[in-house]
Amino acid sequence: MSSISLTDFHPWPDLAVLGAWASLGFVVGAVYFRALWRTTLWLTEAGHGAATAALTVLRLALLVGSLVVATLQGPLPLMATALGLIVAKIVVVRRVKGTTP
Repeated sequence: MSSISLTDFHPWPDLAVLGAWASLGFVVGAVYFRALWRTTLWLTEAGHGAATAALTVLRLALLVGSLVVATLQGPLPLMATALGLIVAKIVVVRRVKGTTP
């Protein structure tokens, strides 16, 4: 039987790792919401059908892929990634809010 040492037991992951997941979520969220803004602009214009469809598929694949990878790492990386996505949404929406197409 092996003994358990309290010095080897880390109930919380490193904060740097969670910060990296939050940063990944922020980058993915910024790309996703900027691409969403571009998609809505293209939907109001004529002649961008294929580009709009391709951008929609790519942004959804990026979002789902990053969340699946975070899910495979555990609940805390997933929550950190989601927090980064939410912060990116706030930043992008505030920046885009004042612009006119």
